[in-house]
Amino acid sequence: MSKYKSVPFKSLPVGATYSRPVTKWPEGLTADSPAIDVMTDLRKVTALTVERTTTLSATRERMKKLGVRMQLVTGATAAVMGVITLTDLDSGRAEKIASKTGEDAAFLQVQHVMTLTGRIEVMTLESVKNAKIGDILTSFNETERRHALVLNSNTESGQDEICGIFSLTVICKLIGLDVAPGDPMEKVKTQLASILK
Repeated sequence: MSKYKSVPFKSLPVGATYSRPVTKWPEGLTADSPAIDVMTDLRKVTALTVERTTTLSATRERMKKLGVRMQLVTGATAAVMGVITLTDLDSGRAEKIASKTGEDAAFLQVQHVMTLTGRIEVMTLESVKNAKIGDILTSFNETERRHALVLNSNTESGQDEICGIFSLTVICKLIGLDVAPGDPMEKVKTQLASILK
């Protein structure tokens, strides 16, 4: 007689979804709070990725469904090849390419409009560890960017890895600023001016 009992199976219910990690943000954040408190930590939360051959329409639909405005573009080896943002999708680049090639813009692929790694600037985890939220917002304000990737050198593998992401919209929401996804940068800057004195 075995000391182990089998675990019973049951039918998967129609409409079942799957669990996703949820980032729990601290309460009472201000511009003086540690920046690391508002970084999406990819060592704890699964990164949202898309393959470079995915169509733009499928990518847009997935971003909408997941409520995100940026995804990492990866290849077969999981190396990051670039990023794709909603701004890239709305930039008009796809339509320009389609007008030249005669293709439908919605069926062009991520690789046609993504930002390649060679054009991406990152913050280092080391510099972020001592920064305040206000420092990150100042960087966004000066560069007019909406996202920042954070890079760390993995001592075990010896590889550089993207370990975190800052989102301007998320940070503003967490500290009580009236900034919504897609708001014009002029409105964002007006909101930021109230705390970046």
